[in-house]
Amino acid sequence: MIGNTADERASCLGLSATVVAVLAITSSGCREAPAPKYAAMDQPQGVPQKVEAPPPPPIQDKTGVTDEAIANCGRGTGRRADGTCERLRLRAADHVQQVEIPGGRFIMGHPPDRYDTGPARAKPHVQWASQPPRYMETGSFWIDLHEVSREHYAKCVAAGKCTEATCPNGEDPTSRVGPEMGVRLPQTCVTQAQAQAFCEAAEGRLPTEVEWEYAARGPDARPFPWGRQLKDEFHGELVPVGGMAGDLSYFGVRGMGTNAKEWTSTRFEPDSPLAQFAKDFRREDGPLLRTRAQTPGGHVTKGGRTGYRREKVAPEAKLGFRCAGDVDPTGEQLRVPADPPTVPLVHEASAELQLFGGIAEAVDRQEAEAFCEAISVQWQGETLADWGLPTLQEVLSITDSFRGPGPFWAAQGAVGQEGPGMRPIPTDPWVTSDIDPVEALAARCVRHTGG
Repeated sequence: MIGNTADERASCLGLSATVVAVLAITSSGCREAPAPKYAAMDQPQGVPQKVEAPPPPPIQDKTGVTDEAIANCGRGTGRRADGTCERLRLRAADHVQQVEIPGGRFIMGHPPDRYDTGPARAKPHVQWASQPPRYMETGSFWIDLHEVSREHYAKCVAAGKCTEATCPNGEDPTSRVGPEMGVRLPQTCVTQAQAQAFCEAAEGRLPTEVEWEYAARGPDARPFPWGRQLKDEFHGELVPVGGMAGDLSYFGVRGMGTNAKEWTSTRFEPDSPLAQFAKDFRREDGPLLRTRAQTPGGHVTKGGRTGYRREKVAPEAKLGFRCAGDVDPTGEQLRVPADPPTVPLVHEASAELQLFGGIAEAVDRQEAEAFCEAISVQWQGETLADWGLPTLQEVLSITDSFRGPGPFWAAQGAVGQEGPGMRPIPTDPWVTSDIDPVEALAARCVRHTGG
């Protein structure tokens, strides 16, 4: 063994004697083997093994569907092709959790409690565009469990994929709450185009009117997302998305009856609910189309009563949105396990008269007659045609079904309720009156059964 002294080891390593003395605890010479403690460091390293990423945490089910409902194919479930039911499928988007709505048939639309057609005489417009109730069909689709929040819309703006929202008249829905809660409120004050841009950035789209209403009410024709009863505890203020307890739809979707009203992708067409029963009864120079030609058309907005629809063009302080998406067409699509109830398209108003369930709004007399002549309804295995305007005597015989106050076009002139107050009440008498045939009234049609 050579180089045993400190000077010899320094000469060998090219280091000072002091440094070598420090290193002496790990080396006894230039040619000594490494200490066993560090021998592994001189061994060649193997190829690193691939470590699988941990699975994502399970999606928390927020739809409120119970195990009993799944076993009984109840609310919030979908039926597979083999006849069994499963909990509705969920997926996580960047901005929200989404639920797959199973395809199905449902009743769309909702009639009003009364028909006051007086305002349309001064300004022809459509007030009850959701009537009559009718069957509609839709396939499966995804929809957000709650509205898009301000927090996530701000992220889209920061990413350059969305534009800033501007509230009309300087209204700021977040002014009454702190900034921490404000970001959780639904994003309102956006145009329909801004809402669509956000959904496209999130690899989705706005829901159609049919999809929105079906997700809200399901197949059992409930007038509100949560059921049939109006709830006084729900107020008109905006709250954090998903935070209104009790506002849960048939499919477990939140906030469709309270909180913000919502944009859809559907253009507003006043007579679209009537199209499957009567077409081409309006004239270009009729009161409604003449008025609409002077104003830009908008899109359908939904909210509150599930069957209602409104036309909106500009953003509003309480008008927001949620997104939808298409399902994989190659996968198995679920179907809703329940059938809708019977649609009251035709009322057996008396032994001699049937009353069609829909009305034509803001029509002149010529259009009213054309509307009745165009009606064709599939009812109890028959195709019912031969509809016409009623006489005053016929209206008086079916007042409980006919509903006023009108006025409506009739076989002779017009019929309506007149009372001492500014707003007629159901007990006011029905009378005929002479009205200029070009005015914008409404039309209800009757059919003689020959009974």
